[in-house]
Amino acid sequence: MMVSLVKPKNLYFVGGRGTAKTTDILAKRSIDIFESMPRSTIAFISDTYVNAMTNLIPELQGGWERQQFYEDVHYVKQKAPLDWFDKPIVRTDEYQHTIHTLYGNRVLIKSLDRPSINAGISVVHIIGDESKHHPEIKIKKTIPILRGDASLFGQSHYFMGQTYLTDMPNPFDGEHDWIMKQFDNMNIQQIFTILKCSLVCNEIEWELFEAEENGASRKVIENIKIKLNRWYSRLQKLRFNSTFFVVASSLANVDILTFDYILNQIESLEFDEVKVSILSLLPAVSRTEMFYSELASKHFYNDGYNYNFFDNNGYTDANKNSCKALKYLNPKKPMEGGMDFGNMISFVCCQSNSEVIRFLKEFYALSPQWIPDIARKFLDYFNYHPTKILNLYYDRSGNAYQKQGKDFANQVKTAIERDVNGRPTGWFCNLLSLGQGTLYQGLEYDLCNQMMGEKNPLLPKIEIDKNECPALKASLELAKSDVKYGKNGTKYIIKVKTSEKKALHLLPFKSTNMSDAFKYAICRREYVQILRRK
Repeated sequence: MMVSLVKPKNLYFVGGRGTAKTTDILAKRSIDIFESMPRSTIAFISDTYVNAMTNLIPELQGGWERQQFYEDVHYVKQKAPLDWFDKPIVRTDEYQHTIHTLYGNRVLIKSLDRPSINAGISVVHIIGDESKHHPEIKIKKTIPILRGDASLFGQSHYFMGQTYLTDMPNPFDGEHDWIMKQFDNMNIQQIFTILKCSLVCNEIEWELFEAEENGASRKVIENIKIKLNRWYSRLQKLRFNSTFFVVASSLANVDILTFDYILNQIESLEFDEVKVSILSLLPAVSRTEMFYSELASKHFYNDGYNYNFFDNNGYTDANKNSCKALKYLNPKKPMEGGMDFGNMISFVCCQSNSEVIRFLKEFYALSPQWIPDIARKFLDYFNYHPTKILNLYYDRSGNAYQKQGKDFANQVKTAIERDVNGRPTGWFCNLLSLGQGTLYQGLEYDLCNQMMGEKNPLLPKIEIDKNECPALKASLELAKSDVKYGKNGTKYIIKVKTSEKKALHLLPFKSTNMSDAFKYAICRREYVQILRRK
C-alpha cells in the first residue's frame, strides 16, 4: 500500500519470504510504468537469462493476470505486437527477447550474464528482481543504458528511474548487499511529504466517489474534480527524483500467509535464517567460523550457459536439463565426480586440468531414492556428452562389503554402465578411490583452503557454476569449523556436521552433505601429494 501511495521514481524493496514482491508489488508498479510512459523502451534485468525466462517472467505474468492484464490481450511475449497495439517509438524486427504492451511499450528481457546483448540499447526505466544475485559492479555497468528521450518521456516521474526488489541479502552466503546502500539516497522528508499528499488525493477521490453515488449536482462534482486535479499536480511534482527504500518482514503479509506459515518457517529453518529471510534482519555471521574460510565470490561463475543452444532450441525445462546447455563442458574430456552416500546421496560433476577444476553440475537423491535414481539423473543429463567416461571419487565406505559384491561404489559403476534391463549405456565408470585411506577433516581443511586461497601454484583453481550447483554453493557457505583437542593436547580442525541431522527435505540446501561430495572430488591422490610435499 505504501509503494502504491508513494510511487517513487526509484524503488528499492527488501521484503521477507511471501511478501509477494514479484506477483503483487512489481506487477502493479510495472503496469503503472507502462501507462505513464507509453511507447517507451524498458529493461527487465535478471542475473541469468535462463532465470529470467523460467522464473521472473512466469511469476510476473501470474501477477499481471491478477491485475487483469492478460497475455495476447494487453501484452505479447516474444512475438510481434498485435494490430491494435500502439507502436513503440524504437521499433524492431527482433522479438525473441522482448515483451510488447498495448500501450506501445517495448520491454527488453536482459541478463547480467549476457552483457553483449545489453550493448547499444537505450531505455527509460530499469526493473530488476532478486537483486541479491546481482553483483554491484555489473549493476553499475547497466546504468549507461538509462538514456531515454526527455522530450518524449520527461513528463513522467518514472523517467530514468530504477526498480529493484529482493529478500534480505546475506553476504556471508555469497549474496550481494549493494541494495542496502540505497537507504542513504532516500530523502525521508520528501517521502513523508509524498505520502501525506497522496493520502489527501485518496480522500478527495473518496469524496468524488460519494458525490457521484449520492447524485450530487454537476457543479459540486466538477469542483471536486478541479480540487483533485490541483492536488494531483502537486503530488506529481513531489514524486520527481524521489527514492524510496523499504525493508519489510514476512509479517507484513501475515493476513494472507497466515501465522501458521510463520510458525512452520521457524520450525523448519535455522533461527539465523529465520532472522534474515523471514524477519528481514541484517545477517551476522563471522567468516572466521567458516570451514571453507577462503571461499569467495570469485569461486562462483555466473556465465555457464550456452546461449546459442538456448536461442536455437528454446528456453524449455527439457533443454535446461541437458548438458548441451553447459558453456564450459569440454566434449573431448571425461567427466569427473565426487559422491557421498547416505540418506542423501550427493553427487558433484566436474572437469579438471592443471589450471582449474570446474564444477559443472550437481545431483542428489533423497531416501527412498537410491543409487539407480542418482545414476539415471546423471545419464539423462549427460546423454549427449560424447566422451562417455566417468572418473569417480567417493567415500571409502563405498567400498565396504566389496568382497561380497554389495559395495556402494560397484553399485554405482553398474548403474552407470548398464540400464535397468542390463543393456550397456555406452558409459564406463572408473572407481578411483579403491584402497584409499581415511580423509581426515584437517586434511580437507588444509587442501581446500590452499586451493581456494590460490596459495600453491601447483594446485588448480576452483570454479563452481552457481546456477547449476546451488546446493553445493549453499553447503560450502554454511559449513562451520570447530577446534578439538586430542589426548595429548594436539589441536585439530573439524567440520561441524550437525546440520546433517535435519529433516530429510532440508538436507540439500541446509546441510553439509553436498560439501562432502565436493571433498571427495577435491581430495584426490595427486592433489594431496602436492599438499604434503609443500
